[in-house]
Amino acid sequence: MINHPIIHDRHIVKSVFENMKNGNIHKGEFNIPENLTIVTCRNKGSMEDRLIPQMLEYKDKSILEENLDYLGVDLVVLKDARLPWRCTFKFEMIHNYLNSGKCKTEYFMCCDAIDVIFQDDPQLVINIFESFDCEALFMSTHSTDGYNCMPDVKTFVDRINNGNDRYLNSGVYIGKTSFIKELFDEAINYATPPGVTFAGYREYLNSNPIDYPRGSQDQDIFRFLEPKFYPRLKVDYQNLMAYRS
Repeated sequence: MINHPIIHDRHIVKSVFENMKNGNIHKGEFNIPENLTIVTCRNKGSMEDRLIPQMLEYKDKSILEENLDYLGVDLVVLKDARLPWRCTFKFEMIHNYLNSGKCKTEYFMCCDAIDVIFQDDPQLVINIFESFDCEALFMSTHSTDGYNCMPDVKTFVDRINNGNDRYLNSGVYIGKTSFIKELFDEAINYATPPGVTFAGYREYLNSNPIDYPRGSQDQDIFRFLEPKFYPRLKVDYQNLMAYRS
């Protein structure tokens, strides 16, 4: 049984959410904490080009949007019309949002739209974050994508992750809004050109680009910046706040 407040796994989020709805579990039970803003980024229109077949019913309204509506939790949805979708669009969208003054809460959280759900109170995520004594907390994954282009960063991370072979995942993160803004002021410098598509990502990594991570995906850029911002930025290597297999 998965007891984490959040699940970020495209292969199981649909079944878990369906079980929640079938059992009327936590329907309308939660509110957004007063000190938290939750944001997701997506393209306008259909998202089917990024969904596995079993998730296609969520091509127009993402599973995260449906899930938080079900729980009664407010979500800020930032949309961009550009296609094909590139993950670096998120940097532009969030950077603009944070600099607009619209985010007035102490804490800021971002979750991927297409494969993340909450199954418990968002306040639990704040509690977990506050236990880490940092200014931003990212979930983790076994994936090592991108480290072939920055072996020195992987060496650094392998010294601090207690050898558990887990690395920063940008699908779920939370932080103090003031620090997230600082982080994005740095990250936006690597968001142009606007990044590779999902289809071109492997070829891009294998080319060992000399200006990496400029124009790569958002997760690569966050991974590249981790040593610069550590220990203000930390990774939840045990994935206490979000499950990922």
